[in-house]
Amino acid sequence: MKNLFRILLCVSFVAVFVRSDFAKPKAEDYSIAYINDYEGQCEVKKKGESISEAVGDIYVPLYEGDAVITDEDSRMEVVFDDSTIMKLDPNSRLVIKNLNRKNEAKTVLELIKGRIFGIVKKLMNKEEFTVRTKLAMAAIKGTELVVETGDQDKVGVYEGAVEVSHVDMSGNILNKVIVNKNNEIVLEKYLHGPQQVRTLSSNFVKRYRELKDLRQKIEYLRELRHEGRTRQFKLKRRLDRIKNLKMMMRSDPKRYQNLSPDQKALMDEIIKEEPYYQAQYNNENGGERKTKLMIKKYMDNRKTNQDEPGK
Repeated sequence: MKNLFRILLCVSFVAVFVRSDFAKPKAEDYSIAYINDYEGQCEVKKKGESISEAVGDIYVPLYEGDAVITDEDSRMEVVFDDSTIMKLDPNSRLVIKNLNRKNEAKTVLELIKGRIFGIVKKLMNKEEFTVRTKLAMAAIKGTELVVETGDQDKVGVYEGAVEVSHVDMSGNILNKVIVNKNNEIVLEKYLHGPQQVRTLSSNFVKRYRELKDLRQKIEYLRELRHEGRTRQFKLKRRLDRIKNLKMMMRSDPKRYQNLSPDQKALMDEIIKEEPYYQAQYNNENGGERKTKLMIKKYMDNRKTNQDEPGK
């Protein structure tokens, strides 16, 4: 219960915006990458900043040079503009090196530590999606994969194929190999010869169900984007999270009283944002027009009753 409350507190925080500006699209609606979900203690280190900041919101936009970090028992999902999704395991750090969208669609990520699972849409000409580690450069052309870095670097493939380049500590390519479906490759720091491709290890196979859940999620996000309902979905998620947090507060008032003043202030700010997001949601769903029609109907009925004898 304690962990659930902490998670809801973290993921329910929403930034303060100008209320009169609710109809205007925000940066999150156009960013190439954003935080789609998270749990536990996660951080973002913005490009050029010396310290990282705790993640307190979903849909936080990410840009070139930003780094996302997960702590122990923490996880994070990052979604890109083409509905590609990457999920960070606990104790991971991922840097967004390139998000070029000018003459070509080029995305380059660098996994500093930890492990990521990803589902990358099938790429077209002039599209590139690459994940780098200390020892590997994985060129992806539409696949489902896992990348891990530590004492060894591993690249596993669940669907599709990945061209894995073994690089030295200076970034020079030593050799290349194609890793196909249900296979993986392990790269060693001091072995410069071609590494052997092998069947997916049991640890990676066990995570297949989790990857299946990610697949369903990204397919739904792609469907929303195709139908033009992404913004409505985002607003509904925010409202649902606020609603869940308020329910938690009512069901466990003693825990709320035991929170620090800063935590209470944060929760008060969360609740204040509910009318703002509700206004946006109503506007997206034609709420303004419905309200005007209801008022017109009421006024017409009132006029009719006044005009009739005996009314």
